[in-house]
Amino acid sequence: MTTEPSNSPARPMRWRIFPAVAIIAIGVLFLLNNLGYDLAFLDQGNWWAVLILLAALAPLTRAREIYRARGRADAEVVHSILCGVAVALVGVMFLLELDWGTWWPLFVILGGLFALAPHRPRIDHRHYDGNEDNASARRRSDAGAPAL
Repeated sequence: MTTEPSNSPARPMRWRIFPAVAIIAIGVLFLLNNLGYDLAFLDQGNWWAVLILLAALAPLTRAREIYRARGRADAEVVHSILCGVAVALVGVMFLLELDWGTWWPLFVILGGLFALAPHRPRIDHRHYDGNEDNASARRRSDAGAPAL
């Protein structure tokens, strides 16, 4: 008996908890800084790049959850990993103050990896009501039949 993570009512809550805790933690750090606690990393010019790195955790965590639920690295897992890597790359570039003029080819390489990655099926929201898959909706649309 396996349950698909997207059918679980707790799934949306898990995705809201991480950003909420991150925002609360950032607020606490700023409050401590305003109360006179010396938080040296807030004095650094590019400390905010850590926030970009934190943002990279969301797609990477999603990739891990999907992989664990499905037991394989499908298109959605690969896409989530590449998104996380792209966001992390931007964060690292700012954090380490790397020269964009030197390192921009990394983004070209990443674009090539996205092109090689299997494509995720996309839902055509104009023809989707939640009761049929995207291919069925597209066939119905192409045949001139109204979508359900």
